[in-house]
Amino acid sequence: MCSVAQPKLPDEGVSGCVSLFQQALAERLHDGPLQELVALQLRAATLARLARLADGEKEARLGELGNLAQNAIESLQQVIRDLMGDASRPVALMPRLADLCDQFRAGSGIDCRLLVVPDHMRFQPPVSEIIFRTLRELLTNVRKHSQATSVKITSRFEQYDALAITVSDNGVGLQSVTQRKHPFEGGGFGLWSIEHRLTELGGTLEISSEPGLRATVIVPRKHLLAE
Repeated sequence: MCSVAQPKLPDEGVSGCVSLFQQALAERLHDGPLQELVALQLRAATLARLARLADGEKEARLGELGNLAQNAIESLQQVIRDLMGDASRPVALMPRLADLCDQFRAGSGIDCRLLVVPDHMRFQPPVSEIIFRTLRELLTNVRKHSQATSVKITSRFEQYDALAITVSDNGVGLQSVTQRKHPFEGGGFGLWSIEHRLTELGGTLEISSEPGLRATVIVPRKHLLAE
């Protein structure tokens, strides 16, 4: 029987033991430091909201603290994914979005509801990565500018053989996003870069402010994997 108490260097004939050790280590990382970082991020977001009433500089410092926690969380999650399975096998988009929503909720205090149809999230890895980064950038803009208390992510098929993934919130709207410019003209680089990648897929990004953000990622249905 394999023991996981003492770590061993991988070699021939002990792959089962190494696998058990990796799984046990991944579970410890998930249940220990990862959860503590999420709690740290949540408390930083709470303090930032309180500091907003008194001192803008304090709010900025606390925002930096939350960003550091976010970066540590993402790095730790990647280590856990590598330990739990083949690092060359990409993680499916649906669980990544679930993690993204959980992290957004913890870091911002804004309720995040993932209401997409799971079968709508089955893409080849390169397409999944572009969609994930697009939704992450949109949530970042919600956190920074919208003053929203809730945001939801939904999906549906359009009549013209395309899939629509929509991020919507109940905030004040994002005029700076709806009137976006090229980075060389003073616009933000994040959404401009993402729109460029979506265009290469034959997709688009449609954003309106009603008020309240409503951003829809349009992706040709041909990119969906067959069941």
